[in-house]
Amino acid sequence: MKYYISFIEECIQHPKYLKYTGGRIEVYKKDSPYASEEIRWFTWKVKKFWDFRDKWDMKDVTEEQLKKVKKISQGFCKYPTQLSRNA
Repeated sequence: MKYYISFIEECIQHPKYLKYTGGRIEVYKKDSPYASEEIRWFTWKVKKFWDFRDKWDMKDVTEEQLKKVKKISQGFCKYPTQLSRNA
């Protein structure tokens, strides 16, 4: 099955996390107008994430490529409850 993926950045307003990037990757089944899945990210590794995003954003992908995107994006998913108190 083919999928289309699109990265959507969201505004980070908490003063402690202003240097972070966060959002979602919307996953669309090839001929559907609605996202069938969202993959979240929240990370302080902004440059590294942007490189990842630039490679995959607005692409048609196979199921195998989607699995790869999901696996990579897990490394960029660090929510405040998973961070040290000094983040």
